[in-house]
Amino acid sequence: MNIYKKPDYIPNHFISVANKKLLHRIAAHGHDFFEIEFFVHGKGIHIIDKKEYPIVANSLFLLSPASVHSIETDCAEVITVMFQCECDGDFFTFPNQDPACSPAFYLNEEQAKLLCPLLEELLAFYIDEPRYAILLLQCILHKLNLLTAFKNPPSLPLVQNAMIYMMEHFREKLTLESLAEHFGYSSAYFSELFYQQTGIHFKTYLDNIRFSHAQNLLTFSTLPINEIFLRAGFGDYTNFVRRFKQRFDMTPSEYRNKKCFANS
Repeated sequence: MNIYKKPDYIPNHFISVANKKLLHRIAAHGHDFFEIEFFVHGKGIHIIDKKEYPIVANSLFLLSPASVHSIETDCAEVITVMFQCECDGDFFTFPNQDPACSPAFYLNEEQAKLLCPLLEELLAFYIDEPRYAILLLQCILHKLNLLTAFKNPPSLPLVQNAMIYMMEHFREKLTLESLAEHFGYSSAYFSELFYQQTGIHFKTYLDNIRFSHAQNLLTFSTLPINEIFLRAGFGDYTNFVRRFKQRFDMTPSEYRNKKCFANS
């Protein structure tokens, strides 16, 4: 399984914006940046973090740096937007980034008519007009946020941006204190606000991202476990194995063997 990494230097937040024809299966892969996939037409199955979502015309998928996904289709047209956030303040109005929330959006004709021109403009201008392209991306994400607002309670900008930051940096040594300092708040205030807005503690949320990614890599990749624990953000191998067994009642090796047997 490939892990696609973002370049060391990204001048305008965009890694790539492209219109692609998919004529074959796309094998399971991950990446350490965000991606929007909008299917103009086509049919198939999008498998994201072990869950299947149908691909139809005007379906859109928002993938995080913690996602592993594959595509089953023999004919589809898709517009992809690969980007980093690194947002501070209110840079993006981002859809809910709770790992439990669906990454799939199924747009009706009216919604698609509003979104398609924005994606086509982004495709045309993301290289030569980066400031305009960023505004277009803001509009796209805002519209996606509106689609989820009725089923997900709105988060304060601070907490929402912190969740996005955690999605991009969960592989690093991330602590409550370092995150609170990054956003200019005391750790006590940040911890209380995060719990009020999400219903879970910072450490639990971070663990959920890391363990979910470890599960994906154990299931879909052949990476050795002593590499997976680093890719998932765990700094100590012994601690990773111990905590994994506490959470799933089996070791990472046993989990992989069970999944491989189930999928064979």
